[in-house]
Amino acid sequence: MKSISSSIPKPGKSAWIIRCVIFPIITFRLAWASTVVWRIASVGRSSFFSTLIKRLNRGENCAIILASNINDAAHDCGPGLAISNTLIAILKWILMQHSRIDQNPARLVIFVSCLFVFIFAAFAAAQDNYEIKKFKIEGVHRVSKEALREGLATRTGPWYNRFLFWRRDPLFSTEEFQRDLRRIIEFYQREGFFHARIASHEIDADDKKQHVRLRVKIEEEQPTQILDFQLAGTEVPRVDQLFRIVKSNLKPGDRLRAFVLRNTQIALAVDLTNHGFPFASVETQVKRDEATHTAVVIFRIKPGPACVFGDVQVTGTSRISPRAVRDELPFEPGQVFNQSKLVEAQQRVYRLELFQYVSIRAATAEQKSSEIPIEIRVREAPARTLKIGVGYGTEDLFRGTINFRRRNFLGGARRLDIETKYSDIEPGRVQARIFQPHFFDAKTGLIISPFYLRRDEKTFRPREKIYSLRSFGGELVAQRQFNLQTNAFVRYRLEDAKVIPGTAQFDSLRMQIPRTYRKASWGFGILYNSGQPLFSPTRGRYYALQVDYSGPLSEFYSFRTEFHYIKTTLEGRMYREAAPSAVVMAYRLKLGSLEVLDDPLNLAPLEERFYSGGSSSVRGWQRSKLGPHIDETPIGGQSLLEGSVEARFKLYKSFGAALFVDFGNVWATSLTYKLEEIRFATGWGLRYDTPIGPIRIDAARKNNLAAPIDKRRWEFYLSVGQAF
Repeated sequence: MKSISSSIPKPGKSAWIIRCVIFPIITFRLAWASTVVWRIASVGRSSFFSTLIKRLNRGENCAIILASNINDAAHDCGPGLAISNTLIAILKWILMQHSRIDQNPARLVIFVSCLFVFIFAAFAAAQDNYEIKKFKIEGVHRVSKEALREGLATRTGPWYNRFLFWRRDPLFSTEEFQRDLRRIIEFYQREGFFHARIASHEIDADDKKQHVRLRVKIEEEQPTQILDFQLAGTEVPRVDQLFRIVKSNLKPGDRLRAFVLRNTQIALAVDLTNHGFPFASVETQVKRDEATHTAVVIFRIKPGPACVFGDVQVTGTSRISPRAVRDELPFEPGQVFNQSKLVEAQQRVYRLELFQYVSIRAATAEQKSSEIPIEIRVREAPARTLKIGVGYGTEDLFRGTINFRRRNFLGGARRLDIETKYSDIEPGRVQARIFQPHFFDAKTGLIISPFYLRRDEKTFRPREKIYSLRSFGGELVAQRQFNLQTNAFVRYRLEDAKVIPGTAQFDSLRMQIPRTYRKASWGFGILYNSGQPLFSPTRGRYYALQVDYSGPLSEFYSFRTEFHYIKTTLEGRMYREAAPSAVVMAYRLKLGSLEVLDDPLNLAPLEERFYSGGSSSVRGWQRSKLGPHIDETPIGGQSLLEGSVEARFKLYKSFGAALFVDFGNVWATSLTYKLEEIRFATGWGLRYDTPIGPIRIDAARKNNLAAPIDKRRWEFYLSVGQAF
């Protein structure tokens, strides 16, 4: 019987080329090739390889099989990969010419597989680093397409890239695209679609423009729904409350979503930790029925021992008494342990502004009984700090500030701040603030603040003084911090003021207003601010309400007031990301009313009236020039309506831009808002981000003029910080 080895002919030239050229290259790529083969199998398109194995088992000619199925192999190896007809013909010819070595099918399979992976790598790499012009995902009906795209690395550029010739769209990566196909399936599984699959995917490459257009089609299939949920465990505390938590998150018939299960699990653990069980653990078990597409969710709870707060140890203080730290704690030894109280305590101690570093932790490792010791470590800030700042703006021109702070002033964790400021609008301002923490309780502080202020109200172009206000007085403020976002205050303010006219028009107006006068007023305000980050918010909301009253109820002994009025201001802002890391939409609306009491002349102090226009107002008008006026001198009004809509987006690194619409006006009488008299301004701006807020350049155009006070169509501003 003839041996197999004797039937194999001597290698020809093509065989030597294969052995000397192709095989070294293949060897160099073996590690990469194994990853590619695994990736092909993971995508689920292995019809070619499964067919090959079946036909080999039937004893068919291996080379002929490979040649006849080369198109299927190309489709399996490279989704959307366009293999030219010439290349396919060459591969078929090589395979048919070497079909005589079919007596050693294992060698041929290894050779052709490696050769094909090598060729696939070359063609796949040819599409890498092409710009992604379009990425279409079809078949998404029952999940959020935006949430799906957020989890993918392959994405197109923002819509405004087409107008910015210097910006390139994201670059295509074959390897990352394959990962994204798996990420799509994983996303659907987390959303409860355990049988979702990729029906097809295409890559349309334009070699001339070096662009690619991607298309993925998804078949969602039937989702898995929650049939029931259970709590399991021995001696589970707070069962009724835990059931309410589960019911608020899960309902029979809801889709089985991983993040909902995770949030419910965390909520159960947090509830136990905040009610005396710091060692509680919660595990989630899901029993799925593939036939009915339903699932039963079981939360297994191990509460651990019940615990209380133990002794509190404060370390790191030297000048400041540890009592100042202890007074801010919202708990005492012996009370039921509550993890959220530790977080609140850290926030309260930080708000003292006495420490650079605050760490509060439960020493659970040192627990010897049901009492858990609390360790507080702090690092004191310098006792004295001096800050000097300079700047420039279109409205106030050159400005400078000097701020001195003395921490632990006269003991008791008090703070003393002295601030002086100079600018073209405020050529003289000196204010001192003494802050006394823990007034009544840990959430309330007392502020005593004497001040001297000189403010020159000027026209913008040319800069002519309208009037100068000089006031001296003080205020007493009780401030309460409800939580990290919400605070409120009650204030009593007393001041003596003097008005000095700067123009003849204003001098005629001033005849109706005393040259010197005294004001005594009560103020109340509440503020909610969840905007983040602080200096340039991209998300969150801001609400502020302030009411000031001057009248008989604000007069004490010799503290008399010459003006009786109620002034109310309400403002709301909202920040929302319209597209991830691309566009931030910012909205603002402000209302104001000034009601004069018991005065037939209906006079209100000039500094309390409403003015509109400027870099942080309706930007199409100069500072204070929108509203009532005499000739070209603004005199303010008693009703205010302002608003803005602004789209902020990134250009390059720290550079950004904005498009905005501002609107508003001021009316002479209170509670008067005439919509037909609202003025509009549109414009654009440039931004450069800094640690203290963006440097801002804005250009705004009036859409309707408020003749005769201001006939300029365009206004330009340079400032620091967002407009709102």
